[in-house]
Amino acid sequence: MKYSQQDKARILKITTRTLQRWRTSKPELYAIIEAGFKMRELIKTENENITEIKNIINDAIPQN
Repeated sequence: MKYSQQDKARILKITTRTLQRWRTSKPELYAIIEAGFKMRELIKTENENITEIKNIINDAIPQN
């Protein structure tokens, strides 16, 4: 899932305008926020991949 600026602002409980201001006035903070959301996306994707791999293996191996 790709987070929109509105999604990020809602999760952070701030306005989108505040997020936009931070992008220019607090670039380090904005970078940390962006990295955190990217990490959330990667973790979600990784968990989905792991589940899919487990299902493939479980379907291929007969259960005793």
